[in-house]
Amino acid sequence: MTQPTLVFNYDISCPFAYIASTRVKALADRTNSKLIYRPVLLGAIYRATAAPQGAAGSASDVFNPTKKSVTAQSMQRTLKRYKIKYSPPPEHPRKSVNALRLLYCVPDGEERRILSERLFAAYWANNEDVTNTEVLIKIAKDSGITSASALNENSFASAEARKELETATSEAIERGAFGVPGFWIPGAKWTDTSGETKTGRFFWGQDRMHFVEATLLSFRNNSQWKDVPRLATLMPRCIPYNQRKLSRVTKLEFWYDCSSPWAFLGYTQLPRLQRIFGSNLEIVMKPFLLGILFREIGAPNMPMLAVSPTKAAWSTQDHADWTAYWNAVNASEGYKDKEIAFHWADVFPIRTPTLLRVAIVEPATVPLLYSACWEQNANVSDESVLVSVLDKAGYNGADLLAKANDPIIKAKLRENTAAAKAAGICGVPTYRVLHQDGNGQWQTLGGLVWGQDETNVVEDLIVGWDPERSTQVAEPQKTNGGTKGAVKL
Repeated sequence: MTQPTLVFNYDISCPFAYIASTRVKALADRTNSKLIYRPVLLGAIYRATAAPQGAAGSASDVFNPTKKSVTAQSMQRTLKRYKIKYSPPPEHPRKSVNALRLLYCVPDGEERRILSERLFAAYWANNEDVTNTEVLIKIAKDSGITSASALNENSFASAEARKELETATSEAIERGAFGVPGFWIPGAKWTDTSGETKTGRFFWGQDRMHFVEATLLSFRNNSQWKDVPRLATLMPRCIPYNQRKLSRVTKLEFWYDCSSPWAFLGYTQLPRLQRIFGSNLEIVMKPFLLGILFREIGAPNMPMLAVSPTKAAWSTQDHADWTAYWNAVNASEGYKDKEIAFHWADVFPIRTPTLLRVAIVEPATVPLLYSACWEQNANVSDESVLVSVLDKAGYNGADLLAKANDPIIKAKLRENTAAAKAAGICGVPTYRVLHQDGNGQWQTLGGLVWGQDETNVVEDLIVGWDPERSTQVAEPQKTNGGTKGAVKL
C-alpha cells in the first residue's frame, strides 16, 4: 500500500489551528500517513476570499453578541476536552508573518513540527511576543532543533522562505481554503456535490479531523467511509463507548426549526441517540421560529449569504460530507436507523410557522414534516402543499392546520421563541443536557451545544462528562491499528 500524505496548513495566529496542532501528529501516526507541515498566511487567505472580518482582522469580530457568547463557550469547552493550555495575548491578533517565514527556514519534518509547536505555545500559552524577531530567534534556538544554529536576523529576509510562504498560501486558496486549519490529502479520489470526480481532498477545521482520518484510512485501503472500522468513534469523546450507560433519567433538549438543513441533520441522529442510551434518555423537542430569533439578536436571516463565496461553497460540500458520514456510520452499525436521503429545497428559505405549530399540535408528525422539507422537496411554505403532505401520510391535514391556528398554539410557539432567546441560543440545532441534582432539580450540564457537528460532545454530556471537573481527554477510541470491526451498539 502507498503511504498516504497529509498536508497541514496553519497560521500560528489562529486559535483553532493551535488546537489542531496538538492533535494532528497523533492522527498521522494512527493512519500511518506522511505529515507535511505547510504554514500559510491567514490574512492573505482572508483578503483573497473576501472573508467578512472585523477591523482588528479577526473573523469572530463580525459575530453578533449572542453568537460571540455561544462560540466563546464552545471554545472553552473544547480546550477543556483536550486539556490545552490557553492564555491568549491581550492584543490578539498579532502579526505572524515573520514567524511563518522562519518556519520555512528550517526543513520540513521533525524540525518544522517542533518549531511550529513551540511557536504556537509562545503565542497561545506563554504570551511571548512573536512579532519580535529577537524573540523568534531565541524560541528557535531554545527548541533544540539542529538548524536553529544557522538562524539570525537575516533569515526573515530570505527570498526562498518568502516565496515558499506565498506559494503555500496560494496553493491553499486554490484548493478551497478560506481559513485555517486546513488539511489536504493529495491523491484521494472523491465526487463533489455536482457529481464531478476529483483528485485531492481538502478539509477545513479542527472539528472536521475525523473526516480527515476517515479519508486517510479509506484512501489507504482503497475503500469508502462506511468500510472504515469503528467509524463513529473517530469523533473524539471523553467517555468511551463501553461506558455510555444511563442509570437514571437524563433530559436532552433539541431546539430546532425545520427551516435549517443543519437542524435536519441533527434531527436524523436523535433516533440513534435514543437507541444508544435507551429509555433513560428523554428527548424533549423544542420548536421555535429561527427567523424571529435572528432578527432579535441581530443575525442575518440567511447566514450562508453573509459569508464569503468560498466558505459558502465549502458549507454546501460540508453538509454533503456530514450526510455521507452519518449514512456511513449507520451502515457500519448495521443500518439500524433510517438512511438520510437529503435534497436541497428548491424553495428556500422555507417558511415554517404553520409547520412548527402543527408539530406542537401533533409531535408524531415531526419525522414527516422534516422529511417533506429536506428529503421530499415539498414546498411546505404553501399551506395547501402542507395539507397534502399530511393527508398522504394518513393525517387529517385540514383539521391539523385548523388546530395549529388556535391562539393557544400560536402563543406556545411564541413562548418557545422567547425562551430560545432568553437561553442565549444563536442558531439551530442547539442541544441542552439536563441532569437531576441531589434535590431532584434539573440542572444544565455543559451549557449550550450549538451545531449537529458537536454530537460527540452531546453524547459525553449525556453520560455525565463535566467540563468543569472532568480529567478525561477527548480522543478517538483505540482501534489497534484500525483492524477491528465496527462497534456494535
